[in-house]
Amino acid sequence: MKSRIFRSMIILGLLLAAVPSFAAKLPPENPQEKDAIAYKQAYSLVLEEKWGDALKAMDAVIRNFSASAWVDDARFWKCYSMEKLNNPLETVFKCYQEFINAYPKSDWANDARTNMVRIGRELAGTGKPEYETVVKSMEADGDEDVKLAALYALQNMGDAEALKTLISLYDKSESAKLKSQIVFMLQDFEEPEAFAKLREIALRDPDVKARKNALFAIGDKGGAESVRVLKEVIKSDPDMDLRKNALFALAETDDPSIVSFYTELALTDPDSHLARNAAIALQDIDTKEAREAVLRILKEAKDPEVRKMALFAISDMGGDEALPTLKEIIFNEVDKELSRAALFQVAEIEGAVSLAVLKEVLRSSKDEELQRNALFAIAEHGGAEVKEILLETALNSPDEKLAESAAFALQDLEDVGTDALLDLMRKSKSERVRRAVLMSIADKKGAASVGVLAQVLKDEKDPETRRLAVFALGETESDEAVPILLAIAKTDKDTKVAMAAVTALGEIGTPKAKAALVEILEKKAG
Repeated sequence: MKSRIFRSMIILGLLLAAVPSFAAKLPPENPQEKDAIAYKQAYSLVLEEKWGDALKAMDAVIRNFSASAWVDDARFWKCYSMEKLNNPLETVFKCYQEFINAYPKSDWANDARTNMVRIGRELAGTGKPEYETVVKSMEADGDEDVKLAALYALQNMGDAEALKTLISLYDKSESAKLKSQIVFMLQDFEEPEAFAKLREIALRDPDVKARKNALFAIGDKGGAESVRVLKEVIKSDPDMDLRKNALFALAETDDPSIVSFYTELALTDPDSHLARNAAIALQDIDTKEAREAVLRILKEAKDPEVRKMALFAISDMGGDEALPTLKEIIFNEVDKELSRAALFQVAEIEGAVSLAVLKEVLRSSKDEELQRNALFAIAEHGGAEVKEILLETALNSPDEKLAESAAFALQDLEDVGTDALLDLMRKSKSERVRRAVLMSIADKKGAASVGVLAQVLKDEKDPETRRLAVFALGETESDEAVPILLAIAKTDKDTKVAMAAVTALGEIGTPKAKAALVEILEKKAG
């Protein structure tokens, strides 16, 4: 769900903020100074999580190189190693505190502050309230990352006082980042005050982004009151972007009433944009009622754009039950763009029933573009029946463009061999089909294709077809074609065909083809 994913990303960011970045300040790869060498060796122990050895090594760096630029790094990792070794939390807390006092501008200062907040909150929770002042002081701190860590610590407490603090901080804060995080934290509190604050933000907050976040938080909480608030925004808010956000947030509630609500919006809302979004939102509801609603919208909506969105929703929902409606649109819809969109959705549905609809379109439709699209959709199904349909269409269709499309579609079928294609070429009276077959043969590549194309060149009288056969030989990228092309380039009486053979040799590009080109050049030079 969108809101849960968004919230998880924020929380993950906070969790990562509580762990030092191992890449924040690395020692040089080729250090020359003794202090750098000593620190690099100590740091390698940190990377290996050998905390006892790391603590001793960092102490040695601090003791032996007190003026080094690496001392602040060593001081931080000393504290971190102490924590990993389960030293008393008060001792670790004091270590970080002393580090920050000594090196307030260190690369590790923010990590140390974050760890202090976490440890301070843990100590406060064990009956040592004096550490509570740490979190409160962090609230006044200008560092936003530290404030976020403090917020996370508050959320973990999960009590009424923590909720009160979060709400108060939201009202006082001017940081969009902090306010956004507080919104998603509020949804984890079960107290009525948390929902009341979310509702207030969603309905009245001047910050549009905060309102959007609150809408998804409300949707994620679910329940009748959440549904009521979201429907209120959808029906009456003047901001269309907010209405759309509320509409998708409503889907998060899993409320049974939303299918009929979305259907009503799609069919009656005067705002076409919202009606379209309502239709598409139904695709995420995996119920029979939702599928029936989409079909109803497809039949009854007056706005073609809304019907188109319903078509897109059908493709995600799947199922043969949509095929009768799609077929009706393909054959009877005045809006040709919608008919083609319906055909596309039929093509997305696998199985014998959808294939039957496509065959009927190919056989009966008066729209040439629909027929061609149906032809290529049929080819996607594959199999012996499809092979016969394509061969029959390529050979006998009175529409030369459609016949040509069938010939091109044949190249994508694995069980159509060069013999069948050559037979089609010999029988067809259409030059467009014959040329398409040549391209299909070339696409098969290899020695078999070369043999067929060579036979075409031997039998064919039409200069343009012969020239295309030569280009097709180049497309095979086979050395088997080189002697044939060389002979044509050297002896063919048709200059265009001979020139095509030279170009085809260049397309093959192998050492054998290059040698043939050199031979042609030498002949010309002689």
